Amino acid sequence: MDAFRLVVTVVVMVGVVVAILLFERRRAERIRRDTGRMAQGRYDADGEDDREP
Repeated sequence: MDAFRLVVTVVVMVGVVVAILLFERRRAERIRRDTGRMAQGRYDADGEDDREP
């Protein structure tokens, strides 16, 4: 494996890791928000409020 292939492989791997971390961060933020709403009793199946606060 020459140096160019090694560098390209590392760059692609880093790109994949960054993409996964960005996706998981958004997912974790949605889970945190949804569980907070559930704890307050304001969560329904669509994720929208039915009741007034």
